[in-house]
Amino acid sequence: MNRKFAYIFILLSLLLPRHSDARPADDERRVMVGIIDAVDLFAQGEYKDASRIFSNLIRRYPDDDALNYYMSLCTIADYKVANAIFFIEKAVELDSTNFIYRHRLAQIYAVTKDYDKAIAQYERLKAERPYMTELQDELGEVYLHSGRFSEYYPIAYSYMGEEGLSEEDKLRYLSGVFGELSREEFRSRRPLADSLYVKLTRQYPESSNSLVSWTKVLAWLGDWEALDRYASEGAARFPQDTTLCHYSAASKYFRKDYEGAAKMMEKLVVLQKDEPQKQLSTYSWLGDVYYKAGKSAQCFKAYDRALALDPGYVPVLNNYAYFLSLQKKNLKKALAMSEKTILAEPDNVTYLDTYGWILYLLGRPEEARMQFNHAKLYGGNDNAVILDHFATVLYELGEYRLAYSYWEKALSKMTEDEKEEVKDLEQKIAAARDAIQNGHGKKLGK
Repeated sequence: MNRKFAYIFILLSLLLPRHSDARPADDERRVMVGIIDAVDLFAQGEYKDASRIFSNLIRRYPDDDALNYYMSLCTIADYKVANAIFFIEKAVELDSTNFIYRHRLAQIYAVTKDYDKAIAQYERLKAERPYMTELQDELGEVYLHSGRFSEYYPIAYSYMGEEGLSEEDKLRYLSGVFGELSREEFRSRRPLADSLYVKLTRQYPESSNSLVSWTKVLAWLGDWEALDRYASEGAARFPQDTTLCHYSAASKYFRKDYEGAAKMMEKLVVLQKDEPQKQLSTYSWLGDVYYKAGKSAQCFKAYDRALALDPGYVPVLNNYAYFLSLQKKNLKKALAMSEKTILAEPDNVTYLDTYGWILYLLGRPEEARMQFNHAKLYGGNDNAVILDHFATVLYELGEYRLAYSYWEKALSKMTEDEKEEVKDLEQKIAAARDAIQNGHGKKLGK
């Protein structure tokens, strides 16, 4: 016998339900051949062709439960949901004792979000076969997707308490439950997630895996307070775990605990001694944190360590140069570093702003203007800091109307974070207005 047909006969005899109507032998043979052909087409993904064969058979034998069942498989695979429901319900009506039919019906109800019918069907199936964990899992999914969390809790807790399952198995389960949710959807299920993840971290106190997974979720959610609590506790319990240390530093940074973040980062770079690329990133971040903490000496020391690892690392070169410009120190050194960033990324609006501002501070406003005109092409018109810098350069050049316009624009674009850096805008706008009226402006301090 052809191997393909031998396989299909086995599939039909072992996996698929058989029709129950008594028919003449010739009819029985024709139906079986038709089913074999259709199942073969179905296995190849040719759902329309398989449906055509089953449709012809059903027109002749409309009360054959197996044909209706097979037809439901084809139509659901071909995304014809209403037809799939019609045929599977007909199959169940014709043979209400067939467990496979009723299981498929429950699954189709779940897929079509007819959750009440799905739950009722699953409950009946569970009562008949309480040992089938597959039913419990599928019912749990229905409870979860229908928002019936209180009914889902016992199922989830039961699964998480299974002694025969490993920590990795349970983490995969949680990933399946929560992994494809949007942040908004996840937040609606947050109490459940909290309880399940925390339960898992307590089940395996000697392992950091569950705690790491939970901290990644909290970071994704942006819950910096909870992240600080769990990641910092984890970093203390597992002092060699770089992920927990990293998230502890991140949580403190976003909570503006810059001193605490810096301490964690200093610990982290030691742990990363054999990973220079990660060290480079951490030193860069550490410098930023120290600057926010008002510790410029430590900031520049961290940047020097980063540049020792990679002298051409442009994010550090830019920040180093810009922070020097804010302090109006070592401006020639700052300009040299900034020039490297422009050569590396000539259209980076942040780097153009830094370079232009240093040129202005060095008394080269015409050259600075060229850089800011370039920056305007790449998003500079939407950044209050850049607009303020550009307006200051224009004011220095005596272009008071343009300066007034850009300062007004900066005021309209300014965010809360930018308020710390963009100062005295209203006074600058007033100075530009007076300069327009008088034909000359008072000197602005650099």
